[in-house]
Amino acid sequence: MPRRILSIMLRDFKSGIRDFMVVYILIAPFMLALVLRTLIPSVNSTTINIAVLDTIDQEMVTYLENYSHIEIFSSRDQLVDRIARADDIYGLIKSDAGYEIINQGNEAGEGIELIKYIVNARENESAELPVIVRVSDIGWQLSPLKQYGANFLIVFGSVFGSMIILLSIVEEKMSNTLSAINVAPIAKYEFVIGKGLLGFIIPVLGTLGTLAILGFNEVNYGMTILTVISISLISVVIGFSIGVVSTEPIGAIAGMKMIFLPIMASVFGGIFLDDKWQFLLYWSPFYWAFRSIDSIILQNATWNGIFLNSTIIFILTSFVFFLLRNRIRHGLN
Repeated sequence: MPRRILSIMLRDFKSGIRDFMVVYILIAPFMLALVLRTLIPSVNSTTINIAVLDTIDQEMVTYLENYSHIEIFSSRDQLVDRIARADDIYGLIKSDAGYEIINQGNEAGEGIELIKYIVNARENESAELPVIVRVSDIGWQLSPLKQYGANFLIVFGSVFGSMIILLSIVEEKMSNTLSAINVAPIAKYEFVIGKGLLGFIIPVLGTLGTLAILGFNEVNYGMTILTVISISLISVVIGFSIGVVSTEPIGAIAGMKMIFLPIMASVFGGIFLDDKWQFLLYWSPFYWAFRSIDSIILQNATWNGIFLNSTIIFILTSFVFFLLRNRIRHGLN
């Protein structure tokens, strides 16, 4: 039995990689993660570039490195030549009269003011302030783009495997081999499992690749895989239900777009809706997956919470399958 199931899965995979659309589906999660990674530094970085002489106080250099990227030069001429290049960099020189800021004049932003604030803060850090300063945490533990971007890619990527399933079913129908399955020495459940395996394997691989590309190396991968498998289940069910009634690949992919709306609503609703309105999204299994992935990324997830969310996803998926089971059974016969 396992050999027949594996044979069906490998046959679908080998047949699928000959199709450019399937190849695109396989590499799409990694491409999207790479694009997101290139966007994160431009949003998350607030540093400026400063060139200093090697005669400057080392304590000041250490302090400046907390807020900027530092380049050290041995002479003023070298420092001025560096500032004259095309990129934005400021010079900071200390003399007996104080600090001198050198700039080219075409830099973007308010870099000079920032350097003034940094230097003044360092020089006057021992001064007693006439105000009481309190620091509060508003809850951001990492870049929102990185946090929610990764979450969206993982939840959205759960449907990629189901796309390959529905494309393989459409190919079976177009080649008139689906009807032959009914008289082949293979059980119907073996055929369904074999067809459905890629719907779980591909999202898991895409999720692991996304986390690795974005630098989430310390998350709990066991919790992540459990969540991805649970949310992939409903994608597989919908993939079968669309595949059995589609007659050509483009139409099948177009039909799959119906699942994009609840994904978008679940993720963006989970981000922007106030807590008191979150109950409006309880109907969506993708919302519970979003909550699980978010806690996993922030590293505050617990197994009890992940199991609870996965159980809710399974119950909602069972309800969807109950509604679509006759459609799937009739289409496979």
